[in-house]
Amino acid sequence: MTFQHTSGSPHHFLAQLAGGWAGTSKVWLEPEKLLCEAPMIGNIQLILDGRFALYLYQGSAQGEPQHGLFTFGYNTTLNRYEASWVDSFHNNTAIMFCTGNEIENGFQVLGSYPDPNGGPDWGWRTEVELVDTDHLVITAYNIHPEYGEAKATESRLTRVKK
Repeated sequence: MTFQHTSGSPHHFLAQLAGGWAGTSKVWLEPEKLLCEAPMIGNIQLILDGRFALYLYQGSAQGEPQHGLFTFGYNTTLNRYEASWVDSFHNNTAIMFCTGNEIENGFQVLGSYPDPNGGPDWGWRTEVELVDTDHLVITAYNIHPEYGEAKATESRLTRVKK
């Protein structure tokens, strides 16, 4: 069975993301205090007849190699984007599940992770924005239970041409 993704649909949007990407990634551990900036490469492939996208990426933070996987798709039954994150940087051995909605030129999803000090969970909001055919920005925000939202990571990527 072939999955249909009509022009303008969320699944058509996912199809536009497929391919290789390269650029830079920035990391903030505290609001407004850039920790590091490093090159990043990744690849987005469509899986299961275009129902989902799989983003595998690698970069570094403070000279240490970092790898991750971001799986996302659009749930047509619940009319929302759904995603999962696993990485070697902040998720440890956990899978972060996220849900969200469409935004201009993309989508945003919200998940949470446990406070390592035993306090309330922190939120993690990810925005995926296709600026144009060849430029993709993936931005994530930490959401502190008391102090609110602050930028945590930003990847500015350019499509790799073959």
